[in-house]
Amino acid sequence: MKVSVILVNYNSAVLLRQCLKSIYEQTKEISFEIIVVDNASSDNSRQVVRSEFPTAQLIESSGNLGFSRGNNLGASLAKGTYLLFLNTDTILFENSIKVLAGFLDTYPEVGAVGPKILFEDRYFQLSAGRLPNLLGEFFDKIIYSLARRWHTVMCPLLERRFNKTKAVGWLTGACFMVRQKAFVQVNGFDEKIFMYFEDKDLCKRISLSGWQIMYYPLTSIVHLLAGSSGTVDKQKINEFYRTSQIYYYHKHLGWLQSEILRLYLRATGKLQCL
Repeated sequence: MKVSVILVNYNSAVLLRQCLKSIYEQTKEISFEIIVVDNASSDNSRQVVRSEFPTAQLIESSGNLGFSRGNNLGASLAKGTYLLFLNTDTILFENSIKVLAGFLDTYPEVGAVGPKILFEDRYFQLSAGRLPNLLGEFFDKIIYSLARRWHTVMCPLLERRFNKTKAVGWLTGACFMVRQKAFVQVNGFDEKIFMYFEDKDLCKRISLSGWQIMYYPLTSIVHLLAGSSGTVDKQKINEFYRTSQIYYYHKHLGWLQSEILRLYLRATGKLQCL
């Protein structure tokens, strides 16, 4: 088995159907399996997989494991040489799985690779970059804000910065392919992270283990953005994000930066409980 495609699903039946359909339609000339980890969905997600995609392996969790634990569970049953972690709110429109696997075949020093990612309107979506720190995140937030406000102007400018294959610090967990050997070497996703920053943390540890993290824009997918977490209320999403952010800073950036971040979040009221 060349590639194991792993999707963690939570109440996203419509998106899941769309994503799985695109995988089966677009993926050619390569052996692959699909593993869907369902985090105790209350919609008809499980029935969609069973009835419409019977060749996909469905893992039914009794509770919501989160993204890190869910992906680790899927990976523990995977047979592929490469693991493709894919959000349910993504759509393949070309043979990206074969292209990404071919890249890893060609460059054995690479531990993980990610494609170009596009919004639904096919404008460029930022999906790779430098690993977080206080100064870097400050400038990134400005860029993200400008991209949201002036979408048709900023996105093409950002795309110019990411028009070539290059080494990066992180790849978005919405879609990136990891060499199973590298994934096992670092013990997979950190299960203390429920969601958010789990992709950056994994890339950081893979890089520290001697592997390269590469962005490869010669193949693209569509990411609907936040669709896979759309059933969770915004306050809860913010709590997950900030808790994971603080954890990442403590783990990788030390006491000083994490405390400055904590003070900033308290002062701005972004998360009262920190």
